[in-house]
Amino acid sequence: MAQTLPEEAPQPQPQIAAHSDVVVANGHAAILASSHITAQLPMRLSHTLAATLALFVAPSVTVWAPLAHAADAVGTPAQAPAAKAAAPQASGPNAAATNAAMQILAERQKKAREEAAKRQEAVVEIDERDPAMRAAFKQAQDTLDDFLKIAASGDPKLTTVSMRVAIREGKRKEFIWITPFEAAGKGAFKGRVDNAPTLLKGVKEGQEWRFQRRDVVDWMYVDASKRTMHGNRTTCVQLSKAPPAEVEQIKRSYGLDCQAR
Repeated sequence: MAQTLPEEAPQPQPQIAAHSDVVVANGHAAILASSHITAQLPMRLSHTLAATLALFVAPSVTVWAPLAHAADAVGTPAQAPAAKAAAPQASGPNAAATNAAMQILAERQKKAREEAAKRQEAVVEIDERDPAMRAAFKQAQDTLDDFLKIAASGDPKLTTVSMRVAIREGKRKEFIWITPFEAAGKGAFKGRVDNAPTLLKGVKEGQEWRFQRRDVVDWMYVDASKRTMHGNRTTCVQLSKAPPAEVEQIKRSYGLDCQAR
């Protein structure tokens, strides 16, 4: 089942903040910390890059989950904050809530760096040992046909139609978002690597990647008319470990609906 997404406008050149955990490149955030878990998610939920969300969950588990609010809710592009920079400021109808979240996240970034330095732990993208994460992988596979039908519908309200796939390089494995994508034969797909890998040396952001159906571990799309993100179960698993009050604020501000399928 083929689906082709329209080419997006050229994105800004990568901006890397010295001594920062955040790299913003081509409209996406790759946020790293020495931790048990690091997540990378596409940020382009509409044609305008908005805010960066990073969530630190303590103790002993660090989750970085960058998301972006819809363009009509937040109009200020995300910038990679310097190590001691204040949280970025958003504008728009939900600016107060978004800025409050950003301030919390900036403080958690600082704490995450300090804790990571103390633990001296290796960077791992997703903890596959987590039963909930493995269940999320299975759910993505079980619902993949339904997602592909939605992806092929051409509905203009749907944006950020993406699949997350496991890419292996020797003993290394990383989970990368592919956007856009299209069918490339029975059970096969091809698309553009949509975030910069952190573990893989031979895979670059923007290059074409061919993959099989069995490689898919997650999918997502955004209904711009409702400002709701569907799928993205891997992030939902990570948010399940966060303080409930913060999770609710994140869901309201950034449109991630872990119940919508």
